[in-house]
Amino acid sequence: MVIRPDILDHWAEVHAHLPAGFDLERTARERGAFTRARQVKDAATLLRLALAYGGCGMSLRETCAWAEVAGLASLTDPSLIERLCKAAPWLGDIVAALIGEQAKLPTGRWSGYRLRALDATSICEPGADRTTWRLHVGYDLASGQVDQVELTDGHGAENLQRLRYRPGDIVLGDRAYARPRDLRPVIEDGADFIVRTGWNSLRLLHPDGSAFDLFATLAAQTEQEGEASVRIDEGRDFGEPLILRLAIRRKSPEQAEAEQKRLIKDAKKRGKQPDPRSLEAAKYILLLTSLPVTTFPPVDVLALYRFRWQLELAFKRMKSLAGLDALAAKKPELARAWIYARLIVFLIAEQSAGQVPDSSPCAPETHARKPVAMASHQTGPRQRPRRNPRPSALADRSTRIHPHSPSPL
Repeated sequence: MVIRPDILDHWAEVHAHLPAGFDLERTARERGAFTRARQVKDAATLLRLALAYGGCGMSLRETCAWAEVAGLASLTDPSLIERLCKAAPWLGDIVAALIGEQAKLPTGRWSGYRLRALDATSICEPGADRTTWRLHVGYDLASGQVDQVELTDGHGAENLQRLRYRPGDIVLGDRAYARPRDLRPVIEDGADFIVRTGWNSLRLLHPDGSAFDLFATLAAQTEQEGEASVRIDEGRDFGEPLILRLAIRRKSPEQAEAEQKRLIKDAKKRGKQPDPRSLEAAKYILLLTSLPVTTFPPVDVLALYRFRWQLELAFKRMKSLAGLDALAAKKPELARAWIYARLIVFLIAEQSAGQVPDSSPCAPETHARKPVAMASHQTGPRQRPRRNPRPSALADRSTRIHPHSPSPL
């Protein structure tokens, strides 16, 4: 997938990829993005200007010059800024509509479950030394497509409630999502989760409420994979205790040593000594899950979590190929317009280009364990033909997940 300025010469093709039934003119007027035709004659022209500036990486001056030469509009830089700032919420609606269109496609399921990953990526304004914006992304692992986005400022925390869940969903989240009060609502929505946790992320108890000694449990583990039943201290009484499974996997000596070196290096940068408990916990992968043990033994829980790398690859495509990390605006509403415009181009490009690999690209796939079969299941009729559908590691009936395929855990 490559986003190039010559996309501007193919407006008809870009327009054809917009959601069926999405009325640009009506929605733009309802959102206040387009109220009267002066320098910009219609909503379609306004979208083209936004895609030129945000989607194709033109500067404000270049966008105005291109619009003048193309006979689309005669604008000054301040006029274009005003137009784009007003259009930001409308551009966000287009992003949501594109994602909603993808949601109509059938998805692969395993034993009636739909696998989704949740993570966030940071976007910085020019000259910033910290996160300015945070893009929270839900990713359907079967279709290989973004299925939900939320844009917040740099203070927008990562939590599981960023996604909307349906019964049968399994959401995969990293350590940032191991928050005690965010876990129960996922279960109440009829969904399940697999969330990575650290030794001090949550206060764990035995199911009867007594203190749980994590390091004693780790020391007693003799197999590479194991699990323990734990109760989560949620800080308040919800009546029924939240009992989860803690899946544990011992890392290889090489993986453990690499993580310990990273912890020691980070501690030295802060002028501190690493916590011995952190160095010990670095030898293990700890996952909390609400999935039933009868259907999902520990080895399968660990295998499913490894598919989070597909979302990491999506972020890489967004930044390195789609240029989402090259934010050109500081003014908040202009920055929102720029980000949404770039996402529109990214989502359209994702519909017809690229391919999700069947295994992690970090190393050759291994076949030491029995694979986990993924069965295809259609949730409803296809509403709109998809151009060059993206093969997925989960969607095909013949696909197998190998629990120990190398991945950047």
